[in-house]
Amino acid sequence: MTTYILLALGAVFLTIFLSFRTKDGGLLPASLKTVTSFFFVSMGVAAVVENYKLTGTMGGGKLQFMGLVVLGLVCGLVGDLILDLKITYRDSNVRHSDVYTYFGMAAFGIGHIFYIIAVALYFGFSAWTVLIAAAATAAIFCISIFLMKMSFAKFLIPSILYAFLLTFFMANAIAAGVLTGFSLSLILLSIGAGLFLLSDLVLSMIYFDGNEARVMIVINHVLYYAAQFLIALSLLYTSVLM
Repeated sequence: MTTYILLALGAVFLTIFLSFRTKDGGLLPASLKTVTSFFFVSMGVAAVVENYKLTGTMGGGKLQFMGLVVLGLVCGLVGDLILDLKITYRDSNVRHSDVYTYFGMAAFGIGHIFYIIAVALYFGFSAWTVLIAAAATAAIFCISIFLMKMSFAKFLIPSILYAFLLTFFMANAIAAGVLTGFSLSLILLSIGAGLFLLSDLVLSMIYFDGNEARVMIVINHVLYYAAQFLIALSLLYTSVLM
């Protein structure tokens, strides 16, 4: 199927991208990263088309759910473009680097809002997920600041807001599974949300703890792309809720 072909191509380009990616960035790895990100967006669109061919229906809010998830994937592509400019031009201007960070976080944050709304509208919403996300976010920052001694400085508030969206998305996906049953679509979505959170925890150590070891860069990208591709793949198996 086209969806799995795009997944395979994405994995190939991710491998090529990581073979060139260093902490100093560059135009070639930035271009390869853009192509890799394009594949998870294309995969999401292909999954929607193939889902319709297999099921013959987009009723019951399914098309709305899929459209919102695809918009979230597009925001991820935009965020990747912006944040890689921060790496590519890291030595040109500190102020510009900060702008890239803010706008990159905003793009990913908006993407998570799309994911959260998609899950809440289609599968239902549990108010408990707000408290769970808030508690998880508080725990993450207590550990990061007081135990790991990480310094977020002017990015503290944006980082807290972004972390809340990450944990909120994951909590919503898991809660949806509890409410409606863990279909293959929700299993993929929940795992994707969890991997997204893990990837950004690693990224925070790179950005705010100065740990730019190559292994950290590789782990961050592998977790991130696994998350986005799983989220895109979940659309292939989304069914109409009864």
